[in-house]
Amino acid sequence: MKTWIPDQKPAGNALWRYAGLPANRGLKLVQLLSQGLPVSILDDIHKWTEMSKSDILRVAGINERNVSRRKSAGRALTPDESERIARLVRVMDTAVQYFGNKEDAWHWLQTPVRGLGNVTPVSLVSTESGALEVTDLIGRLEHGVFA
Repeated sequence: MKTWIPDQKPAGNALWRYAGLPANRGLKLVQLLSQGLPVSILDDIHKWTEMSKSDILRVAGINERNVSRRKSAGRALTPDESERIARLVRVMDTAVQYFGNKEDAWHWLQTPVRGLGNVTPVSLVSTESGALEVTDLIGRLEHGVFA
């Protein structure tokens, strides 16, 4: 089965734009992630999603104490943590694009879904494979392919 890839034209209110990322994909993003995102990106995601910072870190699979230490030392997130944040942003933007607004997208992400084995989509975002399953399911829903 071919993996669904979201449209290249994100909505003007896309989270990746709000968070100050150069794009939701591409070489500029890869370079930025390899350098490490600033810890302040968590504030932007918090404002846009209205999720608590601890929920953002939990969903992304990032240790909250490590981030606190990096913030107090004035250091950036690690490349791995940055990738996890980018993955969360990508999934959120895909869900918002499909559902039309942040509230409905967030509600769906927190609700067990039959197409994902009756687990919540948000519980899968901490891994790349899980996030791909979520975005693939959204693509199937968008195109009316339920099986």
